[in-house]
Amino acid sequence: MHISGLFLYPIKSGAALSVASWELDDRGLRHDREYMVVDEAGAFLTQRELPKLALVEAELGEPLVVRTPLGAAAALPGAFRDIEVWGYEGRAADCGDEVAELLSGFLDRSCRLVMAGPALGRRSDDGASGIAFADGYPLLLIGEASLAALNERLEQPLPMNRFRPNVVVAGSGPFEEDEWLHVELGTVGADVVKPCLRCAITRVDQATGVRGDGEPLRTLGQFRKVKGGVQFGQNLVHTGTGTLSVGDSVSVRERRS
Repeated sequence: MHISGLFLYPIKSGAALSVASWELDDRGLRHDREYMVVDEAGAFLTQRELPKLALVEAELGEPLVVRTPLGAAAALPGAFRDIEVWGYEGRAADCGDEVAELLSGFLDRSCRLVMAGPALGRRSDDGASGIAFADGYPLLLIGEASLAALNERLEQPLPMNRFRPNVVVAGSGPFEEDEWLHVELGTVGADVVKPCLRCAITRVDQATGVRGDGEPLRTLGQFRKVKGGVQFGQNLVHTGTGTLSVGDSVSVRERRS
């Protein structure tokens, strides 16, 4: 087995950035979900409410450049403001009026962009790792064979980007990742801690920013339903830092009994 895809999302719920090799730091893939769109009260906004966020691209650099179909603007972190994400309340750096105006105009919603600074004390849901603005864990892993098995049940096959993984694995069996307890991604160890419960974001076409009908959630509900929802992919907490690359081996060191 090997890593066949690596993705980060500099802006939470924004467009993916595909990379061939990337640093894994103590929060996950460097710059992953480092920025977040919030409303005027500081509460996080995602594709759940604003599917057009899928079309908001981020060009990494100093400063970060945010691009939408309406234009581009630089994110210039300045004064801190209160923010809230999944019940966590803290402070993040506001990225200025220029990018706020660009995003508000494109998304048809008054909003701001904020950046997670080093002092942000947010932890993964199990407390084992630091995270920036990811939902609950630093890494999401999905096997190519799992998507293929789902697509066999769908009238219209879906691309992997509907599920917004960080790590895609080739060479495993369908849903084999459900059995894993500890893996090595190249030279970096990771605990497989929790299945990922899927939300309405999986219904958003990442190329158009348009939300579709009930798929893939309807079909997942036929064979992947658990208490609380439907699951697809596994949340990981890495136990070290280093560099991940497409082509790195994936080794299972421990499986669930």
